[in-house]
Amino acid sequence: MRTRIRHGLAAALAVSALSLTAACGGGDADGKKDGADKPSAGQTSAGQTSAAPTSAAPAGPLTAAQMKAGALEAKDLPSGWKAGKAEDGPVVGKADNPACEPIVGLLANKVPGATIGADVHFERSKTTTLNQQIMTFPGTGAADFVKAVAAAVDTCTGFEAEAEDMKMKATVKKLTAPQGAEQVTAFRLTLSIPDYGYKTELNLLVAGQGGAVTRLGHDPADAAGHKDFDALAKLAADKFVKAAQG
Repeated sequence: MRTRIRHGLAAALAVSALSLTAACGGGDADGKKDGADKPSAGQTSAGQTSAAPTSAAPAGPLTAAQMKAGALEAKDLPSGWKAGKAEDGPVVGKADNPACEPIVGLLANKVPGATIGADVHFERSKTTTLNQQIMTFPGTGAADFVKAVAAAVDTCTGFEAEAEDMKMKATVKKLTAPQGAEQVTAFRLTLSIPDYGYKTELNLLVAGQGGAVTRLGHDPADAAGHKDFDALAKLAADKFVKAAQG
């Protein structure tokens, strides 16, 4: 899930004469990629239940039309936002704390076992970005994904990992998530690369409904921009749930 770390890491990599060629990441430029992984029968991953189920319908994969309908459009967002195009960022390696690994997985563009059906990116300025992906899983994959992420948010306070041979440090802070989805969790991820004086703070939402998951990444230009996340997360979650319920 490309985030603003992409621009920041890209700059850091340029300074260090390294090339940025990875197809996943999380970072200095909000973004997402068009990647679609086909569902595999044994998908396991993450998630936590923060809200009571709102649909009695059995979980099943969403159609491409449902996933498209559940994604934000520029017209859904407050004034000033416009559709943009994200760019790829660096590959982020495994966390030094295994409990944090589901969070690191959110920085990748693709999710094993998932079919990504919507991947959108918006900008309000070059330094304020918003991405959303909607994906569907077979079986219990969606619930498992959200459950693992939420469990990680509850237990992981921080980790270290490598991004294109650069040492990255991260801290995790749980946020209040909008209600309405069967499963939902939200948190703030602070990423830094001390050797390059680079730092960014990302707000992330992960919500599950039936056989689908949406993940939303908000990267504000500065600390004052964090205040917008609650409303953006609510917009994204509500539209996603409506589409998933059919």
